[in-house]
Amino acid sequence: MIDEDVPCENILMQINASKSALHKVGHIIVEGHLNHCIKDAIEEGNYDEALLDVSSLLEYYSRI
Repeated sequence: MIDEDVPCENILMQINASKSALHKVGHIIVEGHLNHCIKDAIEEGNYDEALLDVSSLLEYYSRI
């Protein structure tokens, strides 16, 4: 786009759309992890493991 002399506003809109799409994918992955991995750990009685996993997940995801 830059090589094609596309206006800066259009490039920034595309960058923002890409960031938004990646953020949505991140939400889907977090939701899947919570619904499967964390849920399984809790059902198996591994509460400490589940808490540690959720804590790590939230800490990492909040930095994105």
